[in-house]
Amino acid sequence: MPRTISVVIPTYNRAKLLAEAVESALQQSRPPDEIIVIDDGSKDNTAQAVARFGRKVRYIQQENAGPAAARNHGVKVASGEFIAFLDSDDLWVKNRLERQLAALEEHPDLDFLLGLEAKFSADEESDSCEIKEVDVLQSLNSIECIIPNPLELLLKENFIPTSSVLLRKSCLATVGSMDAAVQPAEDYDLWIRFALQGFRFGFINAVLCRRRLHEGNLVNQWVTLRLAVTRVLARYLEHSPTQRARVSRRLSELHYDLGSHLLYQREFGRALGHLRQASPHGRTRVVWSAKMAVAWLFSR
Repeated sequence: MPRTISVVIPTYNRAKLLAEAVESALQQSRPPDEIIVIDDGSKDNTAQAVARFGRKVRYIQQENAGPAAARNHGVKVASGEFIAFLDSDDLWVKNRLERQLAALEEHPDLDFLLGLEAKFSADEESDSCEIKEVDVLQSLNSIECIIPNPLELLLKENFIPTSSVLLRKSCLATVGSMDAAVQPAEDYDLWIRFALQGFRFGFINAVLCRRRLHEGNLVNQWVTLRLAVTRVLARYLEHSPTQRARVSRRLSELHYDLGSHLLYQREFGRALGHLRQASPHGRTRVVWSAKMAVAWLFSR
């Protein structure tokens, strides 16, 4: 029986960029079975931008509730066996779905597939992937398809680009939907829940999507994103006892980075709060102590 794929695209005030994203889905070498655009309360001409695609795109409006709620709405109404996410400012490469379906043919028990993401802007385009942790990239490069330790890698870095994800819809009955309480890290939280439940992850070692760099990117909000990641990881100190030490260490690293950044921004009180939650090791202890002293002195 052929596998069916529903594309879910959340959007908010991105009419021009949205049209390009939809085109990249429609032009797939293996077209999706349905494309669902969830308009999260846009005030621009998003409706008109989607209307030109006619029946090729299902358009649903909702009151503004954020990208997590928009994705959840799209997933709920989707009819496909698999859900493919696409952010409205991103683009898919032409064989994105074809390559993932080929992996599913070879490994039919996979529940969650992903690939690499490259970035582009109005001025430049890159084919280099965005994974920053060297050991995460090395681990992915060493496998053929199946990721044996997705949780371990996720605790080091969110290496999963949302616009590359293809997941089995039925799995969401077990893991639940995206949680708006941890925006903008709601996708990271969902990936961790998939890994904790033991669902099987597959990796395509190729660029499957391109992330557009522009002023409106949520991922550009450095502090906001890292604060959300700390909230996500704090949940799993108790939920994942076998990984508790790893979670604790990663939380410590994040608080140290946040404290250092806020200290540089002269937000001494906030910096002190994060540095107190960090547990530096080795040579960083002297630097950490000095930063603590500066933050404490100027926050008084």
